[in-house]
Amino acid sequence: MPNKVVKLDKPITGHTVIRQLEFREPKFRDVMELGDPFVWVPAGEYHRRVDDMPTIARYAERLYVEGDKAGDPLILDELGLRDTRKVREAIIDFFREGEAESVASNTSPETSSSTPASTPDRSAA
Repeated sequence: MPNKVVKLDKPITGHTVIRQLEFREPKFRDVMELGDPFVWVPAGEYHRRVDDMPTIARYAERLYVEGDKAGDPLILDELGLRDTRKVREAIIDFFREGEAESVASNTSPETSSSTPASTPDRSAA
């Protein structure tokens, strides 16, 4: 999975001007220590997924990179609302894409067929 690049609506100015932020893919230790960036909450008969903002913030701080090295997570404190939402979406997207890949790799013609395996093949009759 490639890094996620967030183009900022409002660049951050300091010693340099930062126009985009880059986030690396979460790795094993990241996921094991931080968990999922969402929680399931009851919604009538079902449950719905709700963003876990403190966990998303910890992921953003941990995954922020500058090139091939860790970036200064304090940069994130300079973001405005629109750019903060873009960062949130980038972090969540890692997990959405991971779920889609997981589902796709676990689906095979044998397991996704709507015909039960015990039904005899009548086409030869």
